[in-house]
Amino acid sequence: MLSRILVAVDDSEGGKKAFDYAIAISKKFESSLLIAHIIEEYGTVGHSIVTELEQDSQRTLKKYQSTAKDLGLKSSQVSVIARKGMDVAEKILEIARDENMEAIVVGGRGKYLSSDSFLLGSTSSKLVHYGGHTVIIVK
Repeated sequence: MLSRILVAVDDSEGGKKAFDYAIAISKKFESSLLIAHIIEEYGTVGHSIVTELEQDSQRTLKKYQSTAKDLGLKSSQVSVIARKGMDVAEKILEIARDENMEAIVVGGRGKYLSSDSFLLGSTSSKLVHYGGHTVIIVK
């Protein structure tokens, strides 16, 4: 049923709540958990900034992976992945397809808020409307 779960994280409160929820699901169903972090690419960002963003992404993933193990998931249940892209939702869906995930867990709002997403973050909204996976949005 829910044997393969993808949780997309960032350093937002929503990302942390999504992670906690994904942990609870993984424990209940003994699911594998793939923790994903998307590095948003912008055309005007220089090489040194991209390098810094990649290093920050790796630190974020290691922190969440360690926390998952501390909360009782087995090492064999937890893996991490980082991707770069201009559209976070597109990259999350790409990972979900490539890794054959059954469900995606995300926060209702991410690190960056936009004025065009009053009720639901733009990434979570896109995941619901354009993806073929079960999407769990944690508020």
